[in-house]
Amino acid sequence: MDRIEQLAAIEAIRQLKARYFRFIDCKLWDRLPGLFTPDLQIVKPDGGVWMEGGSNYAASLRFGLETAISCHQGLTGEVEITGADSATGIWAMQDIIEWPDQHPREGWKAIVGRGHYHETYRRQDGEWRIATLSLTRLRLDITWPEGYELT
Repeated sequence: MDRIEQLAAIEAIRQLKARYFRFIDCKLWDRLPGLFTPDLQIVKPDGGVWMEGGSNYAASLRFGLETAISCHQGLTGEVEITGADSATGIWAMQDIIEWPDQHPREGWKAIVGRGHYHETYRRQDGEWRIATLSLTRLRLDITWPEGYELT
């Protein structure tokens, strides 16, 4: 891959990540699965796999965020092309999310998170897609619903 092809690939991956944030915040649930490889792995900070499958992850995002107002920001992306059809990326991030009642699984009323997405990408059928995703948080500020009791 020559330098121009590398720059074009990096830009395509930046556009992919921008669509990821926009599709979530604008609730474009039907378009979200197309950003992931079918065998996507969501990796926990300890290295274990939390979830597999691009469609499964898209459904999980919808479940947790469908009623929420969210604002995801991806900042200062570091993208490295590692092969003709592979790349890695690290994105500084911030998300601000508020639910009308509470998160359906976690119970939060609102969160403000900061950290980094660590990802790999694979080009399939001429399109770059997210193949692995791990979110490490440096800070997570949680607001609990009024009267909520931690157990």
